[in-house]
Amino acid sequence: MSQESQAITWRAEFATGVAIIDDQHRVLIHMLNDASTKLNDRSPIADFSKIVQGLLSYAGYHFQTEDRLMAEYDYAGQCAAAASMHASQHKAFAEKVIAVQETLKAGQRVQKAVLVSFLTEWLADHILNTDKALGAYIGSQQAGGVSPGSTSSS
Repeated sequence: MSQESQAITWRAEFATGVAIIDDQHRVLIHMLNDASTKLNDRSPIADFSKIVQGLLSYAGYHFQTEDRLMAEYDYAGQCAAAASMHASQHKAFAEKVIAVQETLKAGQRVQKAVLVSFLTEWLADHILNTDKALGAYIGSQQAGGVSPGSTSSS
């Protein structure tokens, strides 16, 4: 797949410093690029539904990973506002994608460009402005000798 046909390309600035998060982000980017390549505005609604369901399913898995890491490193206890915003963003994303699913289930089309644009812009913004903060927090905890399940306030 040529770089020009990709919806989003992994860039060094997306690295959070947390391997599992970065690996999962790469998978999400691959899935978005796959959707961008396979879909067009005349694609059957079933094709859109399958891709949207796959993205939602993997995003849910990814969000669970981040939630687990936030709990293990007491992100909510140490960075309450950031943790709350993070969770709110995940919820809003899931609600938006579920709304797209409902539109498709009702037999209504969605425009490929609108869908792919939303997904790629959301992912890039979330990585750069939210996940990187989580990664920096986890990195600082690890550098300070804090292991998962312990807190720095003990």
